[in-house]
Amino acid sequence: MTDTTSTSKPFENTGYWAVILGGSSGFGLATAKRLSRAGMNILIGHKDTEGTVETVLKPHFDEIRAQGVKLVTHNTNLFDEDGRGEVFESIARNAGPGKVHLFMHSIAAGACKLLIEDKGPDFKGKAMAGLADALKKEGVAVTPEVLRKAVNEAFHGGGADALHTLADSRIPYRDTLLEEPDLQRTIGMMGYDYLLWGRELAKEGLLSRSARLVGLTSEGNTVSWKGYAAVSAAKCGLEACAKAMAVELGPLGVRCFILQPGITDTPAGNAIPNFDLMKAEARIRNPSRRLTTPEDVAEVVCAMCLPGFDWVNGAVIRVDGGEAVSGG
Repeated sequence: MTDTTSTSKPFENTGYWAVILGGSSGFGLATAKRLSRAGMNILIGHKDTEGTVETVLKPHFDEIRAQGVKLVTHNTNLFDEDGRGEVFESIARNAGPGKVHLFMHSIAAGACKLLIEDKGPDFKGKAMAGLADALKKEGVAVTPEVLRKAVNEAFHGGGADALHTLADSRIPYRDTLLEEPDLQRTIGMMGYDYLLWGRELAKEGLLSRSARLVGLTSEGNTVSWKGYAAVSAAKCGLEACAKAMAVELGPLGVRCFILQPGITDTPAGNAIPNFDLMKAEARIRNPSRRLTTPEDVAEVVCAMCLPGFDWVNGAVIRVDGGEAVSGG
């Protein structure tokens, strides 16, 4: 690979493309913007309503094109054979042999449902009752219900992150429990689909001689969150796939990575039950006292596409400012 690190647009005139599935929001969109500023052409696969495309996405796509690169977008069902075929044929037609330098799988479409009905102890209720009793001894008469209302107002309206263990989430669990089709769909879409796309791109000779294949995991790969079983299983499978791909595609010069961002305020994240509470906890725990941003991750992906990352392969890389290792 030619050393292109000396310019502000290191991929300009290389003819390289970034293929980003799930590139209309969050990490995918931020990466598309960052790589376009670095001179890489972009192909995005996504699934959104036509209204969203016109009112929300068009300005973002215009921003990418303004960098002087090519942008191709496909608004289609990426888990339908026709949709997948449409996108793959477009990659072959637009990028061509040896020009896909980045493949990023950023699709978040998992089922966040409880395994069984939640009948655990009401710790918050006990805490409110205990606090009401303690206040009564100090001459302040207040009911647990009033305290709960005050806590929620302070947390959700006043930015009192330290109350996250007492506040009620505004992102509830789904009404239905996790079923086998939920597991199958989630593990397929967010687990081994990364492998299927990466393998096909390699078989058809579309990857560059030092291509990077990037997937996304989360701290839920080792920490069990209620309602996250299916996604957690998918993330663990994804990491196993990336290791196998690193070994088998490595002789081609291909490098496979999994990034583990910290808690990030994205549309996908905000679909996870209790995510508002998780964000507050993360702001307290993170050494930088803030959440990870999609732009933080995009900067790392861009750096990974440069020659300095040629000898990193098969790794799960945390992009969280030290959040995962911090006790708060």
